[in-house]
Amino acid sequence: MLPIAVALIRYGALPSQDLYQKVQDEFGSERSFQRALSDTPNLIRLGSKRNRGYAIARTDIPPSPLYMRHQDGSDSFLGNLVALEANQWTWDDAATQPWWMPLSQLSETLPVYQGLPWFMDAFRPAGFLGRTWVREHAAAQGWSLDIQSWTDQQILSAALQVPWDWRGHLSLGPLHPMEDGVVAIGDRRKEYARRANLVLDGVMIGASADGEQPKFTAIVAEGDRRRSVLVKFSPRMTGNPAARRWGDIMLTEAVAQQTMAIHGLDSAATEVWMHDDRIWLETTRFDRVGARGREGMVSLRALAYSYQYQGPANGWVQAAEHLQKRDALLEEDVAKVRHIATIGHLLLNTDMHMGNLSFIVGTSPPYRLRLAPIYDMTPMRWVPVGAQNAVPPLAPEPLFKTNDRESMVIAAEIWEDTSRRDLATDEWREWSAQRAQQIREALAAIPG
Repeated sequence: MLPIAVALIRYGALPSQDLYQKVQDEFGSERSFQRALSDTPNLIRLGSKRNRGYAIARTDIPPSPLYMRHQDGSDSFLGNLVALEANQWTWDDAATQPWWMPLSQLSETLPVYQGLPWFMDAFRPAGFLGRTWVREHAAAQGWSLDIQSWTDQQILSAALQVPWDWRGHLSLGPLHPMEDGVVAIGDRRKEYARRANLVLDGVMIGASADGEQPKFTAIVAEGDRRRSVLVKFSPRMTGNPAARRWGDIMLTEAVAQQTMAIHGLDSAATEVWMHDDRIWLETTRFDRVGARGREGMVSLRALAYSYQYQGPANGWVQAAEHLQKRDALLEEDVAKVRHIATIGHLLLNTDMHMGNLSFIVGTSPPYRLRLAPIYDMTPMRWVPVGAQNAVPPLAPEPLFKTNDRESMVIAAEIWEDTSRRDLATDEWREWSAQRAQQIREALAAIPG
């Protein structure tokens, strides 16, 4: 193997001068080095002529075409994602450069990412829908059912082979229409019940979404308007204490979203009802615009790990502060994350993992990442646990210590509203009222 290829396979992409220093003993002169570059198989030239770098393309992974759907429903071809040796990735020469593409590149001059770029995280199956998708397609390929063990090559190969309605505004190949999934608003209850039965039978419906609770996606038609939604549903309630608890949890999630919106926090719109002996929670998706448009989004998890975050996996605030220090987020968004995390602690949301907080990848000025609408704000402390779905008995819980008055007011109102909802069980209404009183008393004890 030629010395240049050996160096680039070992060290990854390198600026021209750095590469020359590593192999100059083999070539002596700069002229010999330049001739050897021309003879190196699979060599990729990176950056501008003034800031030239080099890498070795992998031959076992073909270039992956990436498309972007705009808010108006039009599509743009961004270019081909190219796999490099040393677990790196770059773009072909024809690639356009949206403002967000260079985020987390290894350097300002070389368009190279260590591992799959953060914006490709949408193509990794996740949560309940992701597991359903894996069951349908991974076995046919002889792949592991453990998504976390998949290689980058497997993720891209699966996404290219099996079209799906991915999260966000990117697609590996042209996006396919979803009009066959449209549900008239007056038919939701009947159609959702049918789809829930299909989901429980293992049939995948809709786009990848984080979270372990049974769910599916749909498009709701209200006259000429189209609205994309995510639908969660409980087990059947009759004679099932675990299902009733899940119904209480889902109801509180809906109330939390609605209450935060009243207080001016950008929250995903929700609607909750009972039908067919189940509780249904419909959440309007913020990564969809009208009938065909899309909004870019990225999870805190994907963004933080692309910037080498090494803190706790449920550390919303720590991860946001880490990103601010690297100029990926503004302080105003970090402050919002602190505020929302405090509300979550007061609601006993013990599942604030980094897939449950996202950022909008803005496509109009000012070009920056901004906090996405809040979703999945759920009191997971009280969910059924274990293979037997044991229902934790409700008991007093210590309050998260904070002097954030606004967060305490919002949390108290969420519990108060929940305590008045007819869909809640008697014990949940009683516990919610006690929790609200506990927060109000702590709020009154704050000096000033």
